[in-house]
Amino acid sequence: MSVNHKRRASVSMAVKGLGVLCAALCAHCGSTAFGEGAAPDIEQWLAKRADTKAWEELSGKWEASRAAMTAPAENLVLPLDHHENGRVRALLRAEKAQILGTNLVFALNVKVELLQPDGKPDGLLLAEDCLIDRAAKRGFSRGAVDVTQGEDRLKGRGMYFATDDQFIKILSECEIRTFRIPKFRGL
Repeated sequence: MSVNHKRRASVSMAVKGLGVLCAALCAHCGSTAFGEGAAPDIEQWLAKRADTKAWEELSGKWEASRAAMTAPAENLVLPLDHHENGRVRALLRAEKAQILGTNLVFALNVKVELLQPDGKPDGLLLAEDCLIDRAAKRGFSRGAVDVTQGEDRLKGRGMYFATDDQFIKILSECEIRTFRIPKFRGL
């Protein structure tokens, strides 16, 4: 077997191992990611991640939205989502932003504060730029992004997020730091 074939075999085995590890982590972290006691159907939850239509549609609007930002508001603060009790779930703060139409917001130097139902901080999303569809509760960024929740941190370049689906996808240069991964022997 050549060196390249050995590398491919190693990568393939590593990817299979990561798939099992990711599924285990989803099952392990499901109750915290979806709320206390809410154990989602993991297969259904993972299957929704393969559907890229929604974020491709939003990313396709990025360039035109950026060009349409001709008279941005400065230091915009805007609620993006609410909990069932009426309290803000996600609050957008942007250095510059423009509301485009009824649902789209294009923003630069973005900070989205994530809040618990009691109003306490639950996480923070930072992005160089972001196109947000307020009706669909989804967003897309091409620039640098940084998401923190507790001691978990995602960092990279380019991002798609959906608040209703509890989903964030980092598109490149991804870095994940978490303490949720149990220690496995042999990894």
